[in-house]
Amino acid sequence: MADTNTPGSLLVGEGVFMKGSMRVPGLASIDGKLEGELTADTVHIQTNGSMNGRTTASHVKVAGAVTDTTIANKTLVIESSGLIAGSITYTELEIKRGGSLQGSINKVGQQPQNFAPPSPPVAAPPEPVVQATPAPAPAPAPAQAAAPTPAAASIPAVAVKAAPPANDMGRKPKN
Repeated sequence: MADTNTPGSLLVGEGVFMKGSMRVPGLASIDGKLEGELTADTVHIQTNGSMNGRTTASHVKVAGAVTDTTIANKTLVIESSGLIAGSITYTELEIKRGGSLQGSINKVGQQPQNFAPPSPPVAAPPEPVVQATPAPAPAPAPAQAAAPTPAAASIPAVAVKAAPPANDMGRKPKN
């Protein structure tokens, strides 16, 4: 980071915390912490620097951390130690190996697009097969005891014995 402040520039040194809305006509170099809104021609977030809020500039270079909204109207460079998270809009983008970009990303002049892969076509479900089921048969009417007729009264009662089981379980073993 430069030791002198040129006119129209902002330098936020390491260990410094600033909060608010800033408009910088030249370079804004952040090595401390900045929270709020920053508009500048060029923004450099140094390795120890962080910006939380809305950052708008023609050129943005990030070696530290930027969160919330970042708009780079010309170039956005993320250094190997840099992290940008949130809503990001850029014209030209460069991410060095190790740099991190998280959030929604849009190119200047393009409408946000949904890049979810299209789902495969879904086949129409087969039409249900309707089978006619016969109505349940009506329950038989309960038998009513009829008065014995003279012929039925003359039939003698017969005793019925059960047949022996078909297997050998009830028999005695042979010797």
